[in-house]
Amino acid sequence: MNNQGPYINKYLPIVLLYFFANSFLLPHGLLYTTLLTPIGLIWLARYPSFRHIAWFFPVAGAFALVHYLQGVNLNFYFTSLTLIFTVYVFILCCYQFLRNCHTLRTLYKQVLIINFLLVIVAVLTLPFPAISGYFWFSNELTLLYNIRRLKLLAYEASYYSLLLVPVALYYYLKTIFLRLPHPVTTLLLVSIPLILSLSFGVLSGMLIAILLIMLFAIRQLVNSRQFIYIFSILAILIIGFTILMLFFPDNVVGQRLARVFAGDDTSFRGRTTDSYFLSWKIAEMKSIWFGAGPGQTKVLGLDLFRQFYQQPSMPLSEVRIPNATADTLASYGILGLIIRFALQGWFFFSTKVYRNYYRLGLFLFIFIYQFTGSYLTNVAEYAIWLLAFHKGSFDEFESTVHIKGNAVERQGR
Repeated sequence: MNNQGPYINKYLPIVLLYFFANSFLLPHGLLYTTLLTPIGLIWLARYPSFRHIAWFFPVAGAFALVHYLQGVNLNFYFTSLTLIFTVYVFILCCYQFLRNCHTLRTLYKQVLIINFLLVIVAVLTLPFPAISGYFWFSNELTLLYNIRRLKLLAYEASYYSLLLVPVALYYYLKTIFLRLPHPVTTLLLVSIPLILSLSFGVLSGMLIAILLIMLFAIRQLVNSRQFIYIFSILAILIIGFTILMLFFPDNVVGQRLARVFAGDDTSFRGRTTDSYFLSWKIAEMKSIWFGAGPGQTKVLGLDLFRQFYQQPSMPLSEVRIPNATADTLASYGILGLIIRFALQGWFFFSTKVYRNYYRLGLFLFIFIYQFTGSYLTNVAEYAIWLLAFHKGSFDEFESTVHIKGNAVERQGR
């Protein structure tokens, strides 16, 4: 008989760092994955993917030359460019991690359990303001409610919920397409933290992605016994939401939706229409085709932001564009946007994302989300892109799979 001790996944420490402690006790905007870039380079040097480091310099250098000729603040420029390089190294490390790691399902389960245990700890800290700030993000949501949003040890609630998207989407789609032991318990473990984060951008993005996947696979779902189960869940959610809106119209969700549709929600506007307007103005100051350059939003945008938001005392730290596509436009112009979407399209078709429901769900979510949030150097966003483009993982969600009751059969077998 083989007597083995407790098994600890060798990738668990770095996964826990990424999910739960990447920004803990660090200044805003700084991550441990950024500080560990030299170690990441040393680790990458053992693999062929290290050679892709070389691609960064001619592309970044070409833009840097144009930006230099346009005129930039070199201090802000090279600080931001260094940060972009660390993100590029993170992308390559994450890519190599996905190639090496064959236990993502196990890691997802461990993250799910540990996350919920931390949520319980966070709830217990609510009566103690001295420590609850480590777990909760307090802000005046849409100028209506001063409310606490769950962030655990991340720097902000929406970033925390974005980190959870790959895990949450995995369990939601597994509930829809495959057999999931203890589905009610698992869905509660997934959903409660996301709801407590009150990140409407992430929640709505996932909902749209899941509905599109279900529409895409409607024939497969209708022919399965799980269709009644899924239909019942959707009916309960719709009825519950309708009752909430009719009998409790002053709830935070209803009030915020009303403000969004009325165009009065400052948070939603700041991440969408305001971001595009301001990014266009900043790019125009230098070149709408090449952008103003990384780090130049703060240099060029302070007076613009103060005038636009009518806040003469707005500090430089608040001058930022919380939208990935708008941030790309401001920094790298229309050409940068063309490269961004061209890469997304090329990887989508070359890796055949459409053949895997999980990867397609991740792609749809992050494709939508980039228009309503995130930023140019958001590592959580790039991790989702990499999972969407990584072939060979989660093949149980391949679209060639047929669902018959709770059994999963693959064509040709």
